[in-house]
Amino acid sequence: MTAPPLASLRQPRLSCSSTTTHTGSSEGRNTKSAHRKENQFVYRNGAKLHAYDRDKAPYPSSFDRPSVDLQCLDNALMLYSKGSTSFLGFDAKTAPKRCLDLGCGLGLWVISSAKAWPETTFVGVDMVNIQVPHSALDPDIADRIEWAHTNILRNKLPYDDEEFDFVHVSSLALGIPENKWHSLFEEIRRVMKPGAVIEMVEEDAIFPILPRWYTDPLRAHSRGISTTGLGQRLSFPYVPDTAHLTHEHEMLEDLFNDVWSNRFINPTPTSMLPGYFGAFFERVLSPPISAWLSPPFAPFAPIPGVHDSVPSPLSQSMSFPSNDHLSSHSLGSGGHLLSTQAVDQSADSLMTSPSTTLRTSVEGDISPSPSVTSLQLEVANVMALARRDSVQLENASTISLKSHAGSYSSGGSGSSKTGKRPSVMLLQSPDESSSMGGEKAAAMIPVDSLQAQEEHSQYMHLYRSVMWVMSVKEAMWDELLVRVNQKDPRLRRYGWTDEDYNEQASRAKFDFAVELYQSDMRGRISLWNCAVQNGWDMPPRDAPSKAEVFEEMQLRREIMEAQRLADTGESEPPCRRFRILIGHKET
Repeated sequence: MTAPPLASLRQPRLSCSSTTTHTGSSEGRNTKSAHRKENQFVYRNGAKLHAYDRDKAPYPSSFDRPSVDLQCLDNALMLYSKGSTSFLGFDAKTAPKRCLDLGCGLGLWVISSAKAWPETTFVGVDMVNIQVPHSALDPDIADRIEWAHTNILRNKLPYDDEEFDFVHVSSLALGIPENKWHSLFEEIRRVMKPGAVIEMVEEDAIFPILPRWYTDPLRAHSRGISTTGLGQRLSFPYVPDTAHLTHEHEMLEDLFNDVWSNRFINPTPTSMLPGYFGAFFERVLSPPISAWLSPPFAPFAPIPGVHDSVPSPLSQSMSFPSNDHLSSHSLGSGGHLLSTQAVDQSADSLMTSPSTTLRTSVEGDISPSPSVTSLQLEVANVMALARRDSVQLENASTISLKSHAGSYSSGGSGSSKTGKRPSVMLLQSPDESSSMGGEKAAAMIPVDSLQAQEEHSQYMHLYRSVMWVMSVKEAMWDELLVRVNQKDPRLRRYGWTDEDYNEQASRAKFDFAVELYQSDMRGRISLWNCAVQNGWDMPPRDAPSKAEVFEEMQLRREIMEAQRLADTGESEPPCRRFRILIGHKET
């Protein structure tokens, strides 16, 4: 006679869990569960937000599908790189018997671990009910998993002392105020058995920015400064002057930083956590901070009739068409680099367009159109720049890596494939990172498998960072609204006038700034290039006119020239930065 399933033996904890956690719940309990905070969401300006008060749960990210799906990227990266759900490399024989996952989100870590560790039971705790339902799981997996919901900043964990022999925490730090870490670690330690292990993986909040040499030509075209070869000016939406700002999207970065400071959340937990962690746990292991390099700029998307794509300033896969490939017939069909459609306002528009960011609004027909000869001349100019810059590309990549040498060390040699950087990931040097555990700690990072990843995998890391910024958009708006209501004079730096100090006008300016950033980063990320590198077809584009092709080629030339004149010896900062912490509760 077989033993009854584990789920049927559990005692329900209705004070903290939804009824999806338990079997045999009554209809009345289901009705009551629907009114609990974990099952409620607030929708603001299209964003799905948790229903807790900000002072009780300051976690700022939305729960929209594109934001939540980022967890799939992280889980897949861990499984692919480490071949395990834990940096300690447990297998079925050495796996812990009872695990707690704090801030479990969708529950992907729990599910993946349950598949690998068949004798282990799991509890996933989160403040909202977004976990994969038990009905979607195989019975042998579902019977060993329990989902529970509580606000860990306000409530004790609903478990006995010394109940778990492994605790997993990931991506929780950006929802924890600094004055709550002491009580949280105290509570985690309470539920850990003597000899139990805690594994923590946390990431910094990074606002990716773009260099001026990239955005200035885009804005110049958007303001209608550039003209066609025949002096015919194109019409563009109004874009405010940002020349006095440190970078094009300074206002959004300012608001992004306010989100953390006004919630008393440290946006760089990789630097802050070791001090707290070491005060509560023993035999601590923590490798140096790991950072993902920002990817190189992708090639420009192909323009039909111009043979292959015109390479970007940092592309190393060169293909130079001759002017003979440009014909008046071929210029009238196919896709193009820059979208003639308005920017998609949804966050997942970052995934759907191969365009960069010029948003043209051509009023009526442009006549006469540039001749094929003038188009050939513009293409020839771009090709000349590309050939000249190609000589400098390898040196520029080397300089980029050397510029990190003071604070980072390469995690490995990487692949020798053509067009690939020596490293896609860097480890911060011990003098700038409080590494603990020496070589044993450093060995936890799967350097070889990480460095073996193709260069285009870096675009997904940049995509994740940008999508995280998009996920806190409404929290950024809250910070802006406070400034507007206070008539904060600092907003004048970002173009506010007396008439703009009201909610409606400010929201319009904010939405425009977000759309522009989203659009600029869509061009920077160029997910179409990542998809093509993985064997997908180039996304189709609407047919451009000759005038649009000419304008695009002119913009490409200006971007390449601006990049050449800029100081490219200083590389971009990493697009992601994370830290691993392992600790024990001594017997």
